Amino acid sequence: MDSKSSFQNDYVMPERIVPYTRIDTTPKTDWTANFIWDDSDGSEENVWMCFRKTIELSEAPASLAAFVSADSKYWLYINGETAVFEGGVKRGPTPDGSYFDSVEIAPFLKAGRNVICALVWYWGKDTSYSNTDSGKGGFLFEAGTILSDSSWKVCRNTAYQKDTGHAQPNYRLPESNIYYDAREEIGDWLSADFDDSAWASAKENGTGGCAPWGTLFPRAIPLLKDYGLKDYENSGAFENKAFSAGKKLKLNIPHNAQCTPYLRIEADAGKIIRITTENTAIGSVHDTYITKDGAQEFEALGWFNGEHITYEIPAGVRVLSLKYRETGYNTAFSGSFTCGNKALNTLWQKSLRTLYVTMRDSFMDCPDRERAQWWGDVTNEMAMSMYALDPDAYLLYQKGVASMLGHIDPKTNVLQTVVPISQDFFELPVQQLAGICGFWTYYMYTGDRDFLSSVFDAAVNYVNLWQIGDNNLVEHRSGSWDWMDWGLAADATAIENAWYYYALSCIRRMAEVLGKSSDEISERMRRIRTGYASLWTKNGYKSENILSPDDRANALAVISGLAEKEQYDVICSVLKKKKNSSPYMEYYVLEALCQMGQYDAAEQRMLQRYRAMIRANDSTLWEHWIKKLGTQNHAWSGGPLVIMSKYFAGIRPVKAGYEEFIIRPQLTANDTVKCTVPTVKGYIHVTESKTNKGFALDATIPQGATALIYVPYSDGQTVTCNGAVIFQNNHFVAAGEISFVKVEQGFLAFSVSPSAEQTLHIAATN
Repeated sequence: MDSKSSFQNDYVMPERIVPYTRIDTTPKTDWTANFIWDDSDGSEENVWMCFRKTIELSEAPASLAAFVSADSKYWLYINGETAVFEGGVKRGPTPDGSYFDSVEIAPFLKAGRNVICALVWYWGKDTSYSNTDSGKGGFLFEAGTILSDSSWKVCRNTAYQKDTGHAQPNYRLPESNIYYDAREEIGDWLSADFDDSAWASAKENGTGGCAPWGTLFPRAIPLLKDYGLKDYENSGAFENKAFSAGKKLKLNIPHNAQCTPYLRIEADAGKIIRITTENTAIGSVHDTYITKDGAQEFEALGWFNGEHITYEIPAGVRVLSLKYRETGYNTAFSGSFTCGNKALNTLWQKSLRTLYVTMRDSFMDCPDRERAQWWGDVTNEMAMSMYALDPDAYLLYQKGVASMLGHIDPKTNVLQTVVPISQDFFELPVQQLAGICGFWTYYMYTGDRDFLSSVFDAAVNYVNLWQIGDNNLVEHRSGSWDWMDWGLAADATAIENAWYYYALSCIRRMAEVLGKSSDEISERMRRIRTGYASLWTKNGYKSENILSPDDRANALAVISGLAEKEQYDVICSVLKKKKNSSPYMEYYVLEALCQMGQYDAAEQRMLQRYRAMIRANDSTLWEHWIKKLGTQNHAWSGGPLVIMSKYFAGIRPVKAGYEEFIIRPQLTANDTVKCTVPTVKGYIHVTESKTNKGFALDATIPQGATALIYVPYSDGQTVTCNGAVIFQNNHFVAAGEISFVKVEQGFLAFSVSPSAEQTLHIAATN
């Protein structure tokens, strides 16, 4: 197996799960601080601005929250220490709104003189798929009586310049390349002793909430996790060396990471150092550093991602140290899955890395070419986070939903697929229908009824945009792109109608929970079911203009509930033969196979389709099945993580919020599966082992949850729990909190409702 097959995890599983919380979407309206800038109109693109404020405190406060907003990003330093590394959230809670951060700054303050510094980067691009440009740079700071106003000092950081010699990042990214000329530095301006008397006074441009930055909403997600400066895997090979000729140094990171590169060197002035990753060629941010005389250090603050960072070192430069700083969404890697198949283990871990590197200000499709919140990707990422990350990761999904709702035009009721976005709107209808299904998924895993309330009307209004024709099938809605999937030969009619029916069924379930009427939804479902039946052929579901049945359409027929069980054999045949789907839709094909009980077929298909990605020396999964066709990391490709934990280990909720959940192992050969699932109730830890002598299950059940445990069983076996017999001679034996439920398809089902967290050892032996 390749060098990336073993997962190098720098994150230690926490002892407890962060409690589930709802985001706060209440804007702050009582601002007294001003947005400040220099005396320009603030509209110039790609500007770095420095701010300083000196204050006197009679005593250090025990607690002091600072409310900070910037267009576009800021770095906050207090008394020479980093208080925030890359603060701010990309604009877009509403078409004209912004976010603000809440930062506890008391630990950085002291009695006496204090110096607060901020470095602010204004992007200023009006073409972006992830940020809405206000048109004007600005910085806002409010901490008690410490307010941003004209008493602050301001100076443009002229060491940051425009990069006119290299291609800029893909137009979908709001960031620009970093181009830093150390000869133009303004000195150690973060030092408390720095003389800023020559700096200008800041210009006040209106209190918080004013135009063009608009209403300010809480960022809702944690500040970034800063893992600190780290050595590359091969840093030692290049340290304390000078090169007589120019040389490209390729530095290796253990996994695909969001990072900022660092260097410490000795050089004469005017040497040009360029820093890139393997993703630069497809439109990612990259860096250029121009040296000054002597010893110097620099960290390029515009993050990029990759596994390999290349420094182009010119002749005459002595390298002292090369490092990188990994940053990312602040959550814990709390889930896990391992089994006897190393390829599956590798795929699970690569799926996890794929998920994590696409989380920052929002869930995104890829961290290099776009960094955009495409809703099909987001829906899959949300499902992955339920099996891999702490509930603090769920805030990122809630924030995304709130932003999508905040961009609904009441005249059209369209749910947009990418928000924020610089153009008027962007809609891929089938991704939005999948997103409505994701609303129900989110509720099932969290039990958050208030979340359902927040999305219900928008979901109903959106599905009502479709018209159903005389053939009882929807009239095609093309949206901004007429897109079903990147894969080949998509059966658009069958796919669209299946997604539509599935979305309707999820809305009907929402209505039942919320006590709302669903009569109109039910009537639409009845008509679509009637129309969809006309697509059935002896070879599977197929539209008239399609040559042969499509795997995606038939998979969605199962997942949506349109397919009848007597059709499963034919559909299974389609899913075993046809491989049209992209990695995005492959997740749903695998889900359908598992729902039909075809676990071996799901495993075989998964291993076959992902073979190249599993074997590749990459820590993350590609956008397409062929690496060179797209990005090397794409969120929508990580669905196997969910399939393995949900179906192979068999852990999934059957009542919202894990009030009741299933453990139904799918071991078909001698093997051991270990799986941990973080839930809103607590951890579920499971070890499942099958041998020639029987089956053993160790399971930790959280307090407040009921577990429905399925034990593989054959006639004549005795089943024990913690050493006590609970089933023998085909009869249940009463045992404390364990209740017998049923015998089903080779399984015994038992129900356990512990009064406190409990670990069970269940064994079925001959």
